Amino acid sequence: MKNLTTRHYVYIAGLLLLALVLASCAGFDLGDLVKVKTPNTIQQTTGLPSTMSLNEAETEYQNWFNQTQTTGAQWKNNIEKAGELRGLFSQLTLSALDTVGPTVAGLPVLGPALPALTGIVGLFLGSGRLRKEKEASFNKGLEKGSDLAGTGGGAGGGGGTA
Repeated sequence: MKNLTTRHYVYIAGLLLLALVLASCAGFDLGDLVKVKTPNTIQQTTGLPSTMSLNEAETEYQNWFNQTQTTGAQWKNNIEKAGELRGLFSQLTLSALDTVGPTVAGLPVLGPALPALTGIVGLFLGSGRLRKEKEASFNKGLEKGSDLAGTGGGAGGGGGTA
């Protein structure tokens, strides 16, 4: 094989460029040649292949993005409706206690016992969530403190007590 000179390389590059220009004019899209990798989490949730052309990836991304926004908006709406129901139940419970309270207060045993009973029930209903919140806050404080002290370690475990 002969030695190729710089002149030959320029001719080859020019021919390749001319071929690409002609292919583009004929309707050939270079986006079909360029490949894009699909993230693993997207592959698992949508079933898309691991690599696809740029044109396909743009379309699939737009579909995925729109679906994610719609799903997120629906979830937020459901959370807000549940919050309204909780507020309604709280209002009904408090107004029922306000209504029943004076009546029960006239009874010798139930009058003083009603606030104690409601307090005990409230302790059992909210204690799990409150304990988790306090433990998370404790662990975050330990981590922040060790970062500030320069020890580098975080909270070793879930050892917070509330």
